[in-house]
Amino acid sequence: MAVAMLFGAFSAAAASVSRQAGMVQAAADAAALAAARELVVPSGRPPAAVAASYARRSDVRLVTCRCPRGGSEVVVTVEATVEALGTTRTILRSARAVAGLEDGWAGLRPGFAAALRCLFARVPGITLVSGFRTAEEQARLHREKPGLAAPPGHSAHEVGLAADLGFPSATARSDAHAAAPTCALRFPLRHEPWHVEPMA
Repeated sequence: MAVAMLFGAFSAAAASVSRQAGMVQAAADAAALAAARELVVPSGRPPAAVAASYARRSDVRLVTCRCPRGGSEVVVTVEATVEALGTTRTILRSARAVAGLEDGWAGLRPGFAAALRCLFARVPGITLVSGFRTAEEQARLHREKPGLAAPPGHSAHEVGLAADLGFPSATARSDAHAAAPTCALRFPLRHEPWHVEPMA
């Protein structure tokens, strides 16, 4: 009986640490995306200060931020202290985000583009099939595929807040759907599993 209770307490503590480690990783992801957004659309604050602010919101501490102004990549490391079974443990997690827009990404909102890059870093092989669309492009698509494409004026593509992705395999698609929330993304349309938007 005592062994079972000890095992149960250990299992609960391990599950708690694992859950907290996931929260620390999500905080690292948010801090990296925020710093990358600062590189793309500067507000005047140092990117490291922006990352630190996002880390504090999640009750973690920014340890490092490789986020030079004028750079195209951000790597942050955050830490949090957790208690389990009467011991204190420090959890370190890192995240990477890429800033910048090249051909094919033009017109996407910078924060959304940074979130997509987070997803692309987590799931290799994903491609951007369609991003920003003008009203004319949306109208043409709606004429060609009225049951699939929204009419002009009703698509998040037209404001740079939607993308259609290509997946190299069903596993990659499943992995992307699972990883999307950690990059502040969602796949909101069941009948279009390739259509991704930022979380509201």
